Amino acid sequence: MKRVMCVIGVITGAAVISIIMMSCSTSKISLNKSEMNRVETLAIMDFDKAPGIPRAIAVECEDAFRSSFIDAGKNVVERAKLRTILREIERSQSGVVSDSEEIGRLTGAQALLFGNVTRNSEETKWVEYIDYVKNPVTKETEKVKKRKKKKFFYFQVQARLVSTSSGGTILTIKNDRPERSYEVTDSMTLNRCREYILDQMGKDLKKSLENKE
Repeated sequence: MKRVMCVIGVITGAAVISIIMMSCSTSKISLNKSEMNRVETLAIMDFDKAPGIPRAIAVECEDAFRSSFIDAGKNVVERAKLRTILREIERSQSGVVSDSEEIGRLTGAQALLFGNVTRNSEETKWVEYIDYVKNPVTKETEKVKKRKKKKFFYFQVQARLVSTSSGGTILTIKNDRPERSYEVTDSMTLNRCREYILDQMGKDLKKSLENKE
């Protein structure tokens, strides 16, 4: 369930800008609603990734956010069109793509989404836990410290939506729980865990964009 943490009113001249911080079922979201309402079209840039993380994981995240924004009623610039425009800008600027206003003008996007995948790994390790066992002699229930193996999945992605006109941040989002553990006998895998997290983040994002409060 989405929980509104705080609402901050920032007065700039005569305009009131509402920034909403939300902690959802899976995501932490900061959203400037007034600026978001002005965004009809956005472009998703190539996500950065930590060393050792395959490019395919970053693409998976890009595609997940693309679907989420489309589901929320936003237009997203086609990947092929964006790449063509970026190549043209690179050639005209000696290989440097840094002008978000120019990208916005050529793509028709009011905002660009930048992302970074910082964790994507798994491991199995021993963990301690307390079990309650009845003593056969005293018949009393006692606490017994035990150890067992569990598998841990680590996945962290964060994204930032930036205005192409002002350069200001419109939205930030990241998954709230980068570490999840399961029993060794559980069928969950890192791929399935990541897919589940991205799916839940998409639902959180859609709810935040549809929220009229």
